[in-house]
Amino acid sequence: MILILLFLVTYSSVYAKNTIGLTTDLPFPGSKPTPISSVNETNPIQSSSEEEPYRLVFALTAPFTSTVDNISFDQLQNFWVFGKSNEKDFPTEKILLSAETASRLATVFGSSPSNSIVIASPDRILNDVYQNNDWAILPFDQLESRYKVIHINQASPLSNTFDHNKWPLTVNIGGNENMSKEDWDSIIPANRDPNKLTTLMLTGVTAMVRGTAQYMDVWGPEYPGKNIRDVLRSADILHVNNEVPFAQVCQQTPDQLNHLVFCSKSSYMNLLKDIGTDVVELNGDHFQDFGDEAVIYTLDLYQKNKIAYYGGGYNMEDAKKPLRVDHNGNKFAFIGCNGKEIGYAAASETRPGAVHCDIPSIIKQIQSLKKDGIIPIVTFQHIEYYHISPNEDMLADFQAVADAGAVIVSGSQSHIPMAFEISKDSFIHYGLGNLFFDQAFFLPETSEATLDIHTFYAGKHIGTEVLTIKFTNLAINRFMTMEERIPVLNRIFAETKIDFDLNQREANK
Repeated sequence: MILILLFLVTYSSVYAKNTIGLTTDLPFPGSKPTPISSVNETNPIQSSSEEEPYRLVFALTAPFTSTVDNISFDQLQNFWVFGKSNEKDFPTEKILLSAETASRLATVFGSSPSNSIVIASPDRILNDVYQNNDWAILPFDQLESRYKVIHINQASPLSNTFDHNKWPLTVNIGGNENMSKEDWDSIIPANRDPNKLTTLMLTGVTAMVRGTAQYMDVWGPEYPGKNIRDVLRSADILHVNNEVPFAQVCQQTPDQLNHLVFCSKSSYMNLLKDIGTDVVELNGDHFQDFGDEAVIYTLDLYQKNKIAYYGGGYNMEDAKKPLRVDHNGNKFAFIGCNGKEIGYAAASETRPGAVHCDIPSIIKQIQSLKKDGIIPIVTFQHIEYYHISPNEDMLADFQAVADAGAVIVSGSQSHIPMAFEISKDSFIHYGLGNLFFDQAFFLPETSEATLDIHTFYAGKHIGTEVLTIKFTNLAINRFMTMEERIPVLNRIFAETKIDFDLNQREANK
């Protein structure tokens, strides 16, 4: 059962406070802006028309590799009216938009746009955004994964608790002067129906063992998730990659620990339940560490707690089958496998365990799912590679499933955050880092990780928000401050590839 719970938008305040000082007394040279005192970010503006009433939501976007997370509506409004000469610290030189969008938004800002607002052909906006590091304003339903959606006043239309009535870029169209605010508030925007939206959060390594387990035994099983649980629970679908089996009697000898033979106590299931886990990936290296009995016990435990699984199973057939999850009309299939040498994956026709990667077979699964209108999500337990960019083996496997039609391809194995590769049709993240594992002090990078919140609308992947977390001891983490977050993102984005030109991917091969 998929949990749909309160999304605390306020998590953004932990890491998204790019606040820029305002100077509004200097008009843009050569312009005489329309008075804007009546424009209010909590009261979406109505354009004059005799049409039937409807509403549209627009989004402010930047290149995916931007480290700016949030601006205020006052900043955006002043940039629209006065331009860069007044808002000198605004994060971009230009905002691009189509002529139609500009016409719609003129009433929102109470003025014709400054010279910093540039009309562009819709089919050129993405290219220009990346070529010139520009921003853009787009209709919500025209968003796609190569854009980063910028929060305005700490709110984002990608959120599953977004309130279009409080969003400054909601435009009321048509209707008549007799319509009240309550009349308009009751109209669902034509291009953003909340009943067509799904948020999916993918995470990295979970291994409730060693130092992490020691903290859980002292402070309770829920302890590692204490600082981030509310955000994890807010996702419509929360994915966790739990590499370690549960055992009815989990007593590990020093020799087992030295040889990385792991188990988790049954009580640790309370952590997965507390954070709202919906889907668990079972293709980890350690799934067979305590033998077939522990694997079967673990599978039974997930079923008892109504947590769906994939990538491992009671036998090969069970482990290989895609996990189907539907939410708000968005149809997903999760596929997972272990990409290391075959000894790490023990599933067979008669034995339980993780499934080894059979790329040709997975390609056929993806192609069949796509024909049925299902969104393939492929996650790998691949080589643990302590570099930001993938090695050749990872690159080959990730690209193969992306080329076959996987919409999201994610590396669950990595203990550090790795690079992205994003094209028109696929979103690849080679590794996210640890969610719950005791490597905080192994390397500086193993104390850092990302959480990827993917938003889907009407069957399409329209955007991803990358959250960043930092471990403070062997078990617990917290969201990064902006001072911590920006260097981590810059390091990742320096090795990230965005195919913003239709011909670029072929040229890069």
